[in-house]
Amino acid sequence: MRWLTALLAACVAAPAMAMARCPVESVKPGWFVALGYGVLAIAFGSGLALVLLTWRRTRALRPGRRALWLLGACVIMLGAWLAGLMIWLGAFVLPC
Repeated sequence: MRWLTALLAACVAAPAMAMARCPVESVKPGWFVALGYGVLAIAFGSGLALVLLTWRRTRALRPGRRALWLLGACVIMLGAWLAGLMIWLGAFVLPC
């Protein structure tokens, strides 16, 4: 539970720390930009894949249970998207 609290605190603090006064920015190498977009794509892809996998795996369940599973998968998908966006912003877009 402590690691989850620390992870959430780091995600919230990353953009605030990144917006501090920065030195003059140099041009970022292409591999760094590609890595940043790769992290963002992995977060979005894994979130979407989770929902699609849940959709396929819960076909045999009753509609009420299936809806609960899909709702849980959507919440986790949005969490993965938000985490990927925060990592992308904190590490690749706004680093100082």
